[in-house]
Amino acid sequence: MSILKPMTIVLIISGILVLIAGIIMVQTGFATFEDTEPRVGLYVGGIFTIIGGVFLTVGGIIYLNFDGLKKKFLRTAGKVADAYEEERKQEKV
Repeated sequence: MSILKPMTIVLIISGILVLIAGIIMVQTGFATFEDTEPRVGLYVGGIFTIIGGVFLTVGGIIYLNFDGLKKKFLRTAGKVADAYEEERKQEKV
């Protein structure tokens, strides 16, 4: 478990760096055909790079907080199941 925390932090940092690289690609690429060099590829590639950076960052944050999120989800699911069971008991009476 001790090696997972630094790995998730590296995952989050690399996601942020990829996100910044995608934003730079979109800002410098534009969607024009100037200078006889098509730059639409830079624009589309930048958008996909931004999407990848967001997935890396969000995935790292979720993985870092997985235990807390799992407990919160199970607690909420248990409350919903209890409320549903109470509703069924009241309908029978």
